[in-house]
Amino acid sequence: MFWSLGKATTDYINKIRAINGGLVGALLLGAVSLSILPTVPAQQPKQIRIIVEDEQGAPVPGAVVEVRLGDKVVSTITTDGQGRALITGLAADSYQVTVTREGFEPRIQDGVSLLTETSVEIRFTMVGKVELKEEISITATAAANAPPEQTSSTSTDLGRVTLRQLANQATTVTDALPLLPGVVRSPQGEIKISGTGENRSAFIVNSADVTDPATGQFGMTVPVDSVQTINVFKTPYLAQYGRFTAGVVSVETRRGGDKWNFELNDPLPEFRFLNRRLRGLREATPRIVFNGPLIKDKLYISEGSEYTIRKRPVQTLEYPNKETLSESINSFTQLDYLASATHTLSGTFHFAPRRDSFVNLDFFNRRPVTPNWKGRDYTGTVIDKLILGENLLESTVAIKRYSIDVWGQGIDDMTLTPVGNRGNYFSEQERKASRIEWLEMLSLRPIRSAGAHNLKFGSVIARTSNRGQFFARPVNILDPNDQLIQRIEFTGGRPFDLNDTETYLFGQDHWTPTQRLAFDAGLRFERQSITGVYRFAPRLGLAWAPFTNERTVFRAGYGYFYDRVPLSVYAFNNYPRQVITSYAADGSVIGGPVTLANITDQAESRNPFIHGGSEIGNFAPYSATWNIELEHSFARLLKLRFNYLNSNSWGVVIVEPRSVQGQDALVLGGGGKSRYRQFEVTARFTWGGEGRQQLFASYVNSRIRGNINEFNTYIGNFPFPVVRTDQYARLGADLPNRFLAWGTFSLPWKLTYSPIIEYRSGFPFSEVDVRQNFVGEANSRRFPNFFSFDSRLTRQFQITPKYAARFALSGFNMTNHFNALDVHRNIQDPRFGTFFGNMQRFFRLDFDVIF
Repeated sequence: MFWSLGKATTDYINKIRAINGGLVGALLLGAVSLSILPTVPAQQPKQIRIIVEDEQGAPVPGAVVEVRLGDKVVSTITTDGQGRALITGLAADSYQVTVTREGFEPRIQDGVSLLTETSVEIRFTMVGKVELKEEISITATAAANAPPEQTSSTSTDLGRVTLRQLANQATTVTDALPLLPGVVRSPQGEIKISGTGENRSAFIVNSADVTDPATGQFGMTVPVDSVQTINVFKTPYLAQYGRFTAGVVSVETRRGGDKWNFELNDPLPEFRFLNRRLRGLREATPRIVFNGPLIKDKLYISEGSEYTIRKRPVQTLEYPNKETLSESINSFTQLDYLASATHTLSGTFHFAPRRDSFVNLDFFNRRPVTPNWKGRDYTGTVIDKLILGENLLESTVAIKRYSIDVWGQGIDDMTLTPVGNRGNYFSEQERKASRIEWLEMLSLRPIRSAGAHNLKFGSVIARTSNRGQFFARPVNILDPNDQLIQRIEFTGGRPFDLNDTETYLFGQDHWTPTQRLAFDAGLRFERQSITGVYRFAPRLGLAWAPFTNERTVFRAGYGYFYDRVPLSVYAFNNYPRQVITSYAADGSVIGGPVTLANITDQAESRNPFIHGGSEIGNFAPYSATWNIELEHSFARLLKLRFNYLNSNSWGVVIVEPRSVQGQDALVLGGGGKSRYRQFEVTARFTWGGEGRQQLFASYVNSRIRGNINEFNTYIGNFPFPVVRTDQYARLGADLPNRFLAWGTFSLPWKLTYSPIIEYRSGFPFSEVDVRQNFVGEANSRRFPNFFSFDSRLTRQFQITPKYAARFALSGFNMTNHFNALDVHRNIQDPRFGTFFGNMQRFFRLDFDVIF
């Protein structure tokens, strides 16, 4: 139902109040919503209606409801198949109601008053108990027969328990994201949400922004072993979400428990075998997880750490020069302190240094041409949650430090040819970025007026900085006969030191005028001092359950969303300037040398909600997005969702070669656009004891067109030296059709089988000419359709009452389907149009130790 106490407020209030009852705050999640029904005629007996549901809204039958008056139990009853119970014949007094059921944390509601009311309804939201035995297992999971979530902003989610069972064996959050509809990984390794890059999406961990302060990229993400849930929102009409036009990735991390738990995952390395001979180490990903109480009922710790060394083979190249090398440490620590029954304090620290060698290695860019990359990512947060009466105040302070270095394998000129590139990568950079962020959110108790109004207000103040310098060496472009036809040299360039103050304010109301109708209305104010503009983002969404069983929900919404403009954009004027010289076949100069100035322009587009000056760099990229959705939950097995999304973006920051007042220049402007359309169908089947078996399937039909020359192509971490003429065309993540399915199935002999199936259209690609310019329309051709079938078979053995071992056999591309890795795209290449490279079927054996 849509009424009762605001979920964000009452959930947390009751979590905290349960602590003094002997519950462990770090694990005892749950929510109780209390709503006073209109007074019925006095002659009716006084009664309490009980509704018991799990976190997903599924009824919880068989729960024991106990009503107490002081120390005396006046009534005990068990919920029916719909999770409901009715206690009648009660006297006018104030009662305590307790709900318990095996596998769930007990819930208690004090002060249930029948002094002035005849009928009271209490809704209990139960959360699965985390049982710390040989391993952590969630004993209460989402059920497919749960009524649909009754809010206008829905997400697609992944849980930690599911992730650890699937064949892809994700170790970080970004590894897991492509398992969700509408999220893919590009051939270059970047996550694409709704067809656009990471810089156009928000990434938050426990509400704190964790993106790279300079570029908006996701960077190193939290280890999966430290994650409780991952949610991806594409249309969050709640005003608390901002700094995105594509989607929001929201991660909630695990808390420590009341008993110690240890896990050692993937302790043994994977070796490389070629022609049946051992050829050294291929990868090692040992992970250690532990959590428990440092001070009983007061202080808890949760730690997840991994060391990773990976040598990823590129199947279009020959051994021994076919592998990239990545080495990293990824550690996430969380402390939770229970100061009192109404006050908790949490602290987290994420430590993630990483080094990659031979980045973007492929057939056309052999090892000497590739860059190296080294990054250091440190994030610390302190989260304070305080109950003030029946209001909840959440305060967060987050500090992030992010630094990178990019350099080539040598200092030779980079050479581009139709059949492959030579020399060394042309660009070097070093930069250090930081962010200090302070968030305040206040959730008020519901206001009873024409239904219930659940209000939330918040503010964010952030200070970001980015300093560093870019360097570049000459680039030569050759024809098929190795004749120089163009040379790009670089001149100038100086260090940059940029700062920005970001201010965000929001207010939102979740209004439930009737039992089956809810509205989300909100307004968000955003300002970046470096842009010189301020903007407003109004949003409105609704959710309507047309039938009394509430298993069908219709949702719709419309809103404005703004990207944060990364600081790297404003370093453009400090970049080295290109000097281009063109040559004839005999080596004579036929053009240039021409020096291209780096010019930052004004934004070209506006909407009525953007205000401010017209100075240089007044960018405000935004999208106007609407969607409609229909969701239905079928009895006990299936939840089905249909969604149509329409998003139009303007003011996208692009780079393009232009003539400005007679001067050749590379112009950084805000005139880019994009248009995204998506139709999505998802189905989730859940069955078996406690919903441990599941099958998730989705089909997405999507299209995206926009300006090709988005800024991060040329001023990101790994820029391309040739700035092509901009086009409005199909974008690189345009996938008309994508089918994705994965699941977990229990088999005889305590085996668990987890397949992943993906079938989709091939990625688009562009044909280029001898000068590396587009031929015709960009991205007009496609790779062949992609099909992958991966499987994982798992068996856990209990060695002793304390120790267990989990063995798993995984198979990848089980059908050995040809999924082309690359294509000869230069029209002067003798093999033009030929697709090649494929990841052959292979198997992997691994095991974990649990104690």
